[in-house]
Amino acid sequence: MNPFPLSLGRIDHYTLIVPDAEVCTRFHIDILGFGWVREQKVNAGSAPEGGYDMLNHVLHLPGDPSRVVVVTEGLTENSIFRKYLEAHGPGIHHVAYAVDNLAVAFQKLEDAGISMTSNRIVHDPLSGLRQVFISREQTGYFIELIERTETAEEGTFKEGSMAELANSMKSYLGHDEGSGDIPTSVVGELPGTVEAVRSFLSRPENLPHWTAHQTVMQVGEGRWIERRLAGDVPLSVSSEADRVTFTWDFSERPFVVVFDLVAVENGVRVTVPIPEGIGGKRAMRTASIITSELLLLASAMGESVEPDALVRARHEIGRFHLEVYARPGA
Repeated sequence: MNPFPLSLGRIDHYTLIVPDAEVCTRFHIDILGFGWVREQKVNAGSAPEGGYDMLNHVLHLPGDPSRVVVVTEGLTENSIFRKYLEAHGPGIHHVAYAVDNLAVAFQKLEDAGISMTSNRIVHDPLSGLRQVFISREQTGYFIELIERTETAEEGTFKEGSMAELANSMKSYLGHDEGSGDIPTSVVGELPGTVEAVRSFLSRPENLPHWTAHQTVMQVGEGRWIERRLAGDVPLSVSSEADRVTFTWDFSERPFVVVFDLVAVENGVRVTVPIPEGIGGKRAMRTASIITSELLLLASAMGESVEPDALVRARHEIGRFHLEVYARPGA
């Protein structure tokens, strides 16, 4: 039985890459009658910590608030969006079609040998949003397939997913971007306010609920340690207005993990730089662990998280806990 054509729903959105998002947006609104929805900035990896390399103006189509166009501009010289603009010029970057079951569609495309920009579906575990790009060789532009949920309604885009999708297209820039595949930070979203997130993070007794550091204990007034098989490690947590810092005080060199917090429309964006001195496969592994920890953190703070994603995160953190516990102490 022929698996094609795919069962596509209506067009969900389309995206333009342009040199000046403001000018393009004004034309769409003033001349064509599009409506303003919001501005959304993203760091896909080329901006410094706390900065952005992608500017998106989200506009709804004339007479149809449920469907949008995303006007995208690269904000840094090394931005994948600016490099893509230089390589291919301005215009339509991709058109997104809704599907009811992206896993089924993805498998059909993969079985038929149809090229995609990633070998896996981009999945936001908090909202359940799923996305994938079909490579532009087939049509001259990228086709996105998108599966939405009740918590990822039309017109909603997740920062982490946008960054991952963008980075899946590095091979279209005309030069090797392999070195950029090593993550430098992990970005997630949490419910609540910056103050609430900072308060929760600042309490060491909460660490066992969402991290692999499950043997943290208080040993005196304001003094904490992480108990390990081969020696305990002093632990301290400090907080500022928009940052929480964890320091494991090893005798040779402290190990520091930083959480930067920024208020966004529906909660708090958390950026966790990969700690200094970690690279290669270890950086990839660390990024995966932090991603799972942020998922568990969101759940601990009351966010509704997809059950399967939560189970996978707990399994990964449980395995990593055993590894951490066996490491040498201070």
